[in-house]
Parts: sequence; structure tokens; C-alpha cells
Amino acid sequence: MEDLRVQLTESVAVDDFVTWSEWALARVGFRPSNTLAVVDVCRDELMADFDDAVSVVWGKPFDIGALAGMVFLGKTGLQAALSHVPGEDGRHRFVVFCFPHIGFDDEGTVGRVLRRGMSRASTACGALAAFRSELATGDRAFSLDTDDVEQSLLRMRLAPLVPGTEVPSLLGLTELARATAVADVRHFVDLARGSEPVDVAYISGIVVHLPEGVDRVVSVAAEVIIDDIVIALPH
Repeated sequence: MEDLRVQLTESVAVDDFVTWSEWALARVGFRPSNTLAVVDVCRDELMADFDDAVSVVWGKPFDIGALAGMVFLGKTGLQAALSHVPGEDGRHRFVVFCFPHIGFDDEGTVGRVLRRGMSRASTACGALAAFRSELATGDRAFSLDTDDVEQSLLRMRLAPLVPGTEVPSLLGLTELARATAVADVRHFVDLARGSEPVDVAYISGIVVHLPEGVDRVVSVAAEVIIDDIVIALPH
């Protein structure tokens, strides 16, 4: 809990964060007119405001997110996104937003949020909270469940990354989901790209749902890759 409290002291509102992304990327040639936003967030309705904020600045995004903000669309999905990217100057530009989420209620409990119309707090992210409970049982022989495809893929992707019998905190799992999502998008972009130049901005972090419907962004990492040169974005 203390780690999240510390991060919140340096957090930024979602709208301000997305506005910053436009300013930061303009310096390296990314503009809403020549860039396709690719958004990876959880399916949870709580993340609709994040999607809306990105749409206001960058236009309607290409959605690649599954439960917990995991990325399962693969090479074919990224090839579809590539075919939608503007290329006004002969270059193709993505800005990829990878943002899992977590709740933080008015009692300071990590992973809890009061949703609209509900009298009691519930979990966020529910998929990661369920996965954490499964890790605590000690059973890690996860396999594909065709009746629960995304959650079973989440288990299979993340479980090998959790050492031994360790049961990370929910915040720790959220950070693991973020790092894994970014790594997977990078991999799929590399598989999907053809001979045409593709410039990609990778921006990731965690959305924290605070009481009264307030959302903040923490743990931001941002960089651009242009012609295999990595450029860090100050934030």
C-alpha cells in the first residue's frame, strides 16, 4: 500500500497525461494527423474514460487490450493495425498506450473501487485479483480453457514470470502485466512490420482509480523507436 501512496504523490490526471503525450511526441514528428493510436487497456468499463481521453487527442484508437490489459491479438492483429496507419510522408507511426489498472478506495485499500450504482466496493483489476488468488493455492498447472479463453491465457502468460511459490502483491502483478504487455506488443510489431518504415512510441503506466471517480496515472515509461534508434521521452 505504501508504494502506491508514494507513486500517487507524483501522479497525473488522465486528461493531462494524454495532453502531455501529444506535446512530447510532436517533438519527434508524431501528430494526430499522421499517427494511429493503439490502446491496450483492460475490458473493464472503468477504463472507458481513458479510451475517451486518447480519442479526444489522437482520434479513434485501434483497440488491442484483453482482460488486465494483456495483449493476445498476435501478428495478424498488428498487421491489421499497420494497414490502418497514416503514411502521409512515407512513414508509418504508432503511439501505443499500455495501461493496466488498479483501484484504491477511500480507506486506502489497494485493489478496491466503488463502481457506479454499487453499494459495496469491488476489485480492480478483477482478472489480476482472481489470478493472484489462484497463485495463492499453489496450483500453477495452468492450461487453455476454451470456456474462459482470456483469463486462461493470462494465467499461462504470467505464471511462468512469477518466481517459485511467490505470491506478488496486486500492485506487483499489475506492474508485471504492464511490462509483459509492452514486451508482447513490441514482439508483435516486429513480426508484423514489412519493408516500409514504422516508427513506434511505447507509452505505458498504471491507471489508479481513486474515490469519487477520479483516475490518475502512475509509473509512466515512455520511449520512441525510429529507425532502430531509441529516444526516451521525458515526463
